[in-house]
Amino acid sequence: MDMKGKPVSASLVEMAEIVQPADVNVYGSIFGGHLMSLVDKAAGIAAYRHSGLNVVTVSVDQLVFKNPAPAATILSIKASVNRVFHTSMEIGVRVIGWKPGSTEEILICPAYLTFVAVDEAGRPIPVPPVLPETPDQIRRYEQAGIRREARLALAQKLNDHR
Repeated sequence: MDMKGKPVSASLVEMAEIVQPADVNVYGSIFGGHLMSLVDKAAGIAAYRHSGLNVVTVSVDQLVFKNPAPAATILSIKASVNRVFHTSMEIGVRVIGWKPGSTEEILICPAYLTFVAVDEAGRPIPVPPVLPETPDQIRRYEQAGIRREARLALAQKLNDHR
């Protein structure tokens, strides 16, 4: 496997979706689970584009429902690899929406997901590093390291109490 790094732009995914009447809850906004599925799909494609390997979702962090998306909202789901940690990758996802009759861009949902590349037996395998190029990509790369340290510290604390 070629372990030469790849730029963040190689993993960039942008999907568009329109919220259909069947996608909304009793309050008239997109089901959280449906939105989570769209976020997971975009992140999975970004992880695959970067690694070229089979990938699996390991965790979903900080998926925050900032604003509702009623039926007919047009969604833009953007995802890219923030950082690689040997076999795992943090993917940043941002969902923006345009509500019916409006041209105002609204943040619907930001999220961070961790994916691991796996071989045919499901064992983790190394992933090429990501090469951040822009100031924003470098910031996201550095913040991904902070989030990973926090995830690992929390996991350790939870294991200590079992």
